[in-house]
Amino acid sequence: MTRSELSTEKTLRVLVVDDDVSICRWLNAVLTAEGYECCQARSVKNAEPFLHEQPIDVALIDIYIGQANGLEFLGKLKTLQPECKCVMMTARASVETVARSVAEGAIEYLSKPLLIDELLALLRKLTGPRQTPSHTLKDSSAPESTIVGRSPKMLEVYRAVARVAPSTASVLITGASGSGKELVARAIHALSPRAEMIFTPINCGSFPETILESELFGHEKGAFTGADARRSGLFEATNGGTILLDEISETSLVFQVKLLRVLQEHKVRRVGSNTFTPIDVRIVAATNKDLSALIRTGQFREDLYYRLSVVTIQLPSLEERTEDIPLLVQYFLKRFNHRNQRQVNISEEAVKLLASMSWPGNVRELENLIERLAIFADMDEISAGEVERERTRRSEATPARENSTASSTLPEKLQEMERQEILRVLRESGGNRALAARKLGIERKTLYEKARRLAIDLQSKET
Repeated sequence: MTRSELSTEKTLRVLVVDDDVSICRWLNAVLTAEGYECCQARSVKNAEPFLHEQPIDVALIDIYIGQANGLEFLGKLKTLQPECKCVMMTARASVETVARSVAEGAIEYLSKPLLIDELLALLRKLTGPRQTPSHTLKDSSAPESTIVGRSPKMLEVYRAVARVAPSTASVLITGASGSGKELVARAIHALSPRAEMIFTPINCGSFPETILESELFGHEKGAFTGADARRSGLFEATNGGTILLDEISETSLVFQVKLLRVLQEHKVRRVGSNTFTPIDVRIVAATNKDLSALIRTGQFREDLYYRLSVVTIQLPSLEERTEDIPLLVQYFLKRFNHRNQRQVNISEEAVKLLASMSWPGNVRELENLIERLAIFADMDEISAGEVERERTRRSEATPARENSTASSTLPEKLQEMERQEILRVLRESGGNRALAARKLGIERKTLYEKARRLAIDLQSKET
C-alpha cells in the first residue's frame, strides 16, 4: 500500500513528543520522507499548544518526558482531540505501563529502539477505523510487577495482559516451567477491577484428587475421615477475587467434570453437602504441558479446555528472549542486594557470558544462579571467570544425562533431566528438602510429588 492510497484528501499530521533530540530528528526525517506532516515537541509544555491548533491524526508520545509523565499528557490529548490515534513509546517497558497506556486511550505501544518498518507499518494500520478503549484503570500509581523484559515476545504478553485484565474472561497461561506464569496471573489480577480482593494461587499437582477437591470446594463435618468440622474451600474464601489453578493438566478427569460445573454455574458444592453456594471468582489456569495433546489422548476434557482458554497467553522461554537476560540479571542482583544489605555488581563480560548460555530452567534457573553467584562473589563483583566456572560445572553434568537417555523418547528425556536437576539441588542443599524446594522454586508438597513420580528417594543420604 502506497502513501497516496492511504489518504488522498489530506496529508496526515503526526505529533512527536519526546525529550530525546536525536529521536525527534530521526522521526522527523523518516515521517517527512514518507509524506507525513511532522510536528515535534521536546516537553509536555511545548506540546500543549498543538492540542489547540489543527487536528492531529497520530501522536507518538514517549512515556518518560524528562520529569513529566507522557501518560498524563495522553489523557489531556484524548480529552481535547478524542479522534487522535495515540501510540506510546518507551525503552522501559512493563506490563503496568502497557496497561495504563491502553486504558488511557493509546492504540499501540512501541518499544525503543524504534524500527522503521515496524513504525511505518503501524502508521499505515492506524489509518483504518478508530479503536475505542472500553475501560479505565482506577489506580495509575500501582507498583510495577516483577515481570521483567522488553523483548518483542514479552511486549506481546504485556499487550495481552493489558487487554484481558479488566474483563471477567477466564485465562489460560501456557509456558515452560520457570517462565513466570504465576507472575503473569498476579499481573492480570492486579490490573483488574478485583485488585483489592484476594488472589489465591494453588498448585493442582501438589494434592491428591480427594484433598484437592476438599481444598477448593470445602467439606462438611464428617464428609470423610478426619473432617472434624465444616470447612469452606478456597473458591469461597476467594469470593470476589482471582484464583490461579497452576498445573491444571495434573488434575483427574473426575475432578475436571466438577471444575467444569463450577465454571458453568458459578456455584460450588462442599464435599458431603447437598447444597450449592454461589461464588464470584475469576479463574486463571496455567500449565507447562500441551493441553491439546492431552485432549487427543483422553487425559483432558475438551469442554473444560474451551472454558478455561477464553484467552490464552503463551509465555516465551528464556532462550526465545535472550535480549532480556541483562535486564533480568540486574533485576535479580538489585533484589538480592536489597534483601541482604549487599552491593554486589556484575561485569559486562559476565553478563554477555550469561546471555550466551542455555537456560532449560528458564527465568527461575537464571534467578537461582544469580543468587548463588552473588553469595560467593569475590570483592562483591561477579566476574566472567565465576560465570565460566558455573558453565563448566553444568556442561560436565550434561553429557551424562544425554548418554543415559540417548535411546529414550523426548518425554522420557525431559523427565530424566528433571530428575537429575532435583537430585543436584538436593545434594547442594545437603538433603534439606525445604531448602531444595525453595531453590527449585516449588512447594515442598510438589517436591514430594515429583520425587514419587521420578522415583527419587528423599530419605537417601546419597542424594
